[in-house]
Amino acid sequence: MSLKQQIDSMNMNEIVDLCIDQEQQAIHLYTMARDQAKDEHAAIKFQELVDMETAHKVALQKFELENYLDLPPADLKVTDYLMEPVFNENLSTQEILILAAKREDKTAKMYQDLANHFTSDKKLNTFFQMMADEELRHKHNLETEYEKEFLQEG
Repeated sequence: MSLKQQIDSMNMNEIVDLCIDQEQQAIHLYTMARDQAKDEHAAIKFQELVDMETAHKVALQKFELENYLDLPPADLKVTDYLMEPVFNENLSTQEILILAAKREDKTAKMYQDLANHFTSDKKLNTFFQMMADEELRHKHNLETEYEKEFLQEG
């Protein structure tokens, strides 16, 4: 069943619950990544992501549209063509950044699909578009970090 078919069969509370679950999964992933980080800078970066995802979860629980008013940054596509590592307890910082960027991209696409689904409801369309934009900001931050740490010419 496609996401669109799944959404079509759900009521609004179920859709919000689906989104909250996505945010909770991200919180869990970034918490584990933070705890596994080999250096303090990476741990700080993942704590920032935990904090941002927690804010998303709270916003979804309260449905606070005004929290997502900034425009998204350009998609750098740095990690788009890299293989996604399988999550395990021995991931390197490089693998964690790739995994996290790919997750943010997938979540942004889910929110974009939801925004597209609610084109007739301006408030919901705007809310889900802003959530998608926020996820793209996270991806941008992760890819910027990846570029800085692993793509510098030496």
